[in-house]
Amino acid sequence: MAGHTLYGASKGAVRLMSKDVAAEYASAHIGENSIHPTYTKTAMADYGAKAAGMTLQELGTKTVPMGRLAEVEGVARVVVFLASDDAAYLTGGEYVIDGGQMSSLTL
Repeated sequence: MAGHTLYGASKGAVRLMSKDVAAEYASAHIGENSIHPTYTKTAMADYGAKAAGMTLQELGTKTVPMGRLAEVEGVARVVVFLASDDAAYLTGGEYVIDGGQMSSLTL
C-alpha cells in the first residue's frame, strides 16, 4: 500500500523470521507461528480512520468483507490458542485475522 513501505517491510520480515525460527526449533518441539491481524479496534485504527476521514465503523464497513473491525479480544483468543497445548503440533503457520480482506483482494 502506498505510504506504508516500512510497515509492510517489517510485517514481511516477521513472516519470514517466524518461518526460519519454526524450522530451527521444530526438532526441539517448539512451535513458532505468527499472527497478522487487520485493523483492530485500537488507537492505531482510530488514527487511521481519522486520517482517512472516517469513523472506526466506516473503516470496518468499507475495508473489511465481514463489515467490521477486529476486536482486541478476538485477536487475543488466537494468541491464547497458539500458546496452548491444543496447538502443540502447529509451527510455521501464518494466522491471518482479517475478516476476509486477503481472500477478497483482486489484482
